[in-house]
Amino acid sequence: MLKRLFIAFLVVPLVELVLIFVLAHYLGWLFTLGLTIASSLVGAYLARQSWRSWWRTVRDEWGSEGFPVHRLGEGAILVTAMAFMITPGPLTGFLGILFTIPPIREKISRMLVRWAGNRLLGHFWR
Repeated sequence: MLKRLFIAFLVVPLVELVLIFVLAHYLGWLFTLGLTIASSLVGAYLARQSWRSWWRTVRDEWGSEGFPVHRLGEGAILVTAMAFMITPGPLTGFLGILFTIPPIREKISRMLVRWAGNRLLGHFWR
């Protein structure tokens, strides 16, 4: 696990730098900088709106049905999107914006919950 985190924290910034240099080469530094800042601002706005909508849904379902466990994956995806918005760069900005779109977020959440469930069941019932 530690090795994977180390690789992720090494590879992602390198990919971001390469993408920034490639974009700057083809589009110019000023446009690349503007695009990076704009994607962060738009993504932060979308993340905030998505979080409010998600929290409203969780609160409504909690009041009527009980705690909505199936919504926890979506919350994790939104927290990840917000972390991506903090990180400057075209790749993380794009992924952060992508993770704020509800249909995509729900699909990724289902995949995440299925993966975590299989891991958990595989760990305890071998």
